[in-house]
Amino acid sequence: MPRKKPEDLKGKSTATAPKPAPVAKPSATPAPVASPVVVAPAPQVASGYHPADLNGDGKVDDEEKQMELEFRRKALEDQDAMRDAQRNMTWFALFGLLLYPFAVVGASLAGLDEAQKTLGSMAPTYFVAVAGIVAAFFGAQAYTKKK
Repeated sequence: MPRKKPEDLKGKSTATAPKPAPVAKPSATPAPVASPVVVAPAPQVASGYHPADLNGDGKVDDEEKQMELEFRRKALEDQDAMRDAQRNMTWFALFGLLLYPFAVVGASLAGLDEAQKTLGSMAPTYFVAVAGIVAAFFGAQAYTKKK
């Protein structure tokens, strides 16, 4: 007689109840406890994805290449302009730091006593602020070159 498929057996209840498993008697030594196995999840890798593929067809065509190159060129220009602006700001602050005492002396020589007192009272705050700007710039430059 041929073997029946599980679909054919659904309506029939000829199956017998499974026999219970035998119960083990307790022993003097405890059974070893298995520690749970921790499996790290697999890294998710995007297949066929490239940041320059704007239309998502899995291929980077000439127009998308040109757009990516233009984006990278603009990013480099922006970074260069930012570095130039920071450098100019630092030099301006440094020259201001060096020329400040001459402003105090110039106000004294011109007979502007009130201006001399005001410049003299502002000096400690001004020097600390400008020194902070210059130190931040040079510190950032040293940090980025160290990386």
